[in-house]
Amino acid sequence: MNKDEVLQAMQQEIGRESEPGEWFVVDQDLINRYVAISGEDVWIHTDPERARKETKYGNTIAPGNLGIALMPRLSNDTSVYGRYPRRYSLNQGWDRIRYLAPLTAGSRIRSRSKLLAVDAMPDGSLRVQLEYRMEIENQDKPWVSGVKVGRFFY
Repeated sequence: MNKDEVLQAMQQEIGRESEPGEWFVVDQDLINRYVAISGEDVWIHTDPERARKETKYGNTIAPGNLGIALMPRLSNDTSVYGRYPRRYSLNQGWDRIRYLAPLTAGSRIRSRSKLLAVDAMPDGSLRVQLEYRMEIENQDKPWVSGVKVGRFFY
């Protein structure tokens, strides 16, 4: 597909929610590895015994920013970022990020997305705005939601 074909196909998808991605377990080992990189080494993320005793969650909770870090992995098969060809893409940032529910260690999550807008830019790229939501198994509220803004270059 060339850029014009991608633009036309994406315009047909605006407002349509994707199928959910595969379930993924966020366990304590993953949280610990993320904390080692991010420096978010607060006990509520790293000390299961203390978290069971001193919080209402009964376990440690994952740092919210881990949800943002997992978005590409969990959404690539279902979002426009995984479905449409381009030479390369750049992430321009996130809008309206919200952490709506804590995620306890051992929980399963999956991603859904919805294309909000796609615009042809003067430099020949496409500006893409995609809403993501990280669902928690058996919970009404998602863990994380936000709008990714990126550019597809051809």
